[in-house]
Order: sequence, then C-alpha cells, then structure tokens
Amino acid sequence: MNEYDMKILINAQALKRVSIHFGVMSQGYMVIADGRALETAKGETREFKTLDAAAKLLFKMGIADFTVKLKTSV
Repeated sequence: MNEYDMKILINAQALKRVSIHFGVMSQGYMVIADGRALETAKGETREFKTLDAAAKLLFKMGIADFTVKLKTSV
C-alpha cells in the first residue's frame, strides 16, 4: 500500500488498525496499516530512521491513534 492508497482509506474511514513496527533487520521503523506495510513507489517497504519520523507522517495524514510495537513476539 502506498501513501495515496492509505489517504483514500483514511478519507473513507476504512482503516481499522495502524501501527508502527521496529524492524530488527533494517534497524528502522515501518508503518503497518491493516496488516499491510506502507510502500515506496518501487514497491519496497518504506522505512523510517526514527520513530518520530514515522509518527510525523501519520499525524500529517490525519492519524493520531496508532500503536507502536518495538519487539516482535516469538
């Protein structure tokens, strides 16, 4: 899902869950919306160096309620 698709879902109030996950392998953060990662125009997972950068994007898109997952469960 790219930013444009996510904005359409936000405007339609169709998103149920948005979260920011820490990627251990990439040492960065990624935005997950309804189980799908936010992607770049090339179709790669969009990564953020800081939690603040990912949160700033969500605020800019109009999302103020999201979860943060720093550790993956095994």
